[in-house]
Amino acid sequence: MKKHFFFAFIASTLFMVSCKKQYACLCVTIFSKTGYNSYTVSTFENIDKKVTKKTGTQMCSQAEKQMQKNHEDYISGNEQVSVSCALK
Repeated sequence: MKKHFFFAFIASTLFMVSCKKQYACLCVTIFSKTGYNSYTVSTFENIDKKVTKKTGTQMCSQAEKQMQKNHEDYISGNEQVSVSCALK
């Protein structure tokens, strides 16, 4: 009986360790312009389960840089855009 319990415990431990966590990248973009109220947009994107936490963090960082650059290309005058992304 103890042998069966031991093997069941080992099997369940290995199963729990081998499960990958589902990460997502949450990006918040704030648009502001003098004389107007700020406008906030949130984006939540799931990341593939095969990705590690370190790689997911790098992906979010890259997404933040790219989104900031994309918005800056389209603003003119006294508009401001700020983007921040975090791994969740």
